[in-house]
Amino acid sequence: MDEHKINMLSDKIVKGTISEQEMEEFNEWYATYENLEQNVTTDENQEALAERIFKNITTEANLQISKPHRIKMWPRIAVAASFALVLGISLFYYSEKQADKMRQTAYLKNIKPGGNGAILTLADGRKIRLDAATKGELANEAGVRITKTKDGQILYEVKEATSAKDKINTLSTAKGETYTITLPDQTKVYLNAASSLSYPASFATLNERKVELNGEAYFEVSKDSSHPFIVRTTDQEIKVLGTHFNVNSYKEDGNTKTTLLEGSVSVGFSYNKNETDVIIKPGEQAYIKANKIYVDQVKTEDAIAWKNGYFRFNNETLEQAMNKISRWYNVSIEYKDPNIKSRNVYGSLSRFSSIADVLNLLELTDAVKFEIEANKIIVLKK
Repeated sequence: MDEHKINMLSDKIVKGTISEQEMEEFNEWYATYENLEQNVTTDENQEALAERIFKNITTEANLQISKPHRIKMWPRIAVAASFALVLGISLFYYSEKQADKMRQTAYLKNIKPGGNGAILTLADGRKIRLDAATKGELANEAGVRITKTKDGQILYEVKEATSAKDKINTLSTAKGETYTITLPDQTKVYLNAASSLSYPASFATLNERKVELNGEAYFEVSKDSSHPFIVRTTDQEIKVLGTHFNVNSYKEDGNTKTTLLEGSVSVGFSYNKNETDVIIKPGEQAYIKANKIYVDQVKTEDAIAWKNGYFRFNNETLEQAMNKISRWYNVSIEYKDPNIKSRNVYGSLSRFSSIADVLNLLELTDAVKFEIEANKIIVLKK
């Protein structure tokens, strides 16, 4: 093996990029290093080679190793000693690199995509873990019968309209959970991860069908022209008669965004009733910024991708994308360089993909790379 090849392989070992075949080749050469003098003809060249490799290894490995005093020794012993040091350091860093890869693989296997799950909190404080509950009747409270269907959805059946109007129920999902519910007025709601929806057990005697949302939900509102349906978030109040729309009110994502798919909705401030509401049309998204309501044309499929089982990163920031990943895979996010949060990312894939596939997609931007520590994703700049 010539000097160039020896240097190349030793460098690869230290950096952890050497292949199994190359490692075998290096080991075979080292086992017969006595033949080195056939490739390096002079004592001076042998000593120079040993010194260069010693310097290269300690520099690459970032080690503080004192260079031995120069003493007179046989050239072959000098070379062998240097390569013994090379091999020891190399194998240490190679094994550490391999161990780190094994840890990363184990962490990736432990992080699973989310699924169906939620807790229903009744007006009397009782909590029902819905994904663990069997199908059939879950509760019969103040004239309202609550059941779970065979496909896991929750249905309300009002028997005594007057007794349930002030009974507030709350459906809440944790990170990694989503759930679908049919409200007492037959409005269907898809609740995203890390969200909650509070609503009366019956709307029958109320002038308005008002619910409160934290997080994100997609609504398919049943038509009732005499009883407007109102969704209240931290900063928005959305009023409709019968329509399909999505509301994203996650605090970490900034302002509440209401996206309309069909029908018509009125969007106003939840905290300032003196401001004029804004009417939006299908394909539009309303959001509040600096105490003003703005309306943009958007791709509605991006807004409801989560409900349809997909991630769609369409020119959104890395931070927004990582927030979605955090909520769905139930992981925390750490940024080594906060400036990377504002980078735009693109891509689409199933929400039921492995976490490795999702991170690989984001790495295609050539801007970031990821490390995993237990249930934490570390975002680094490339």
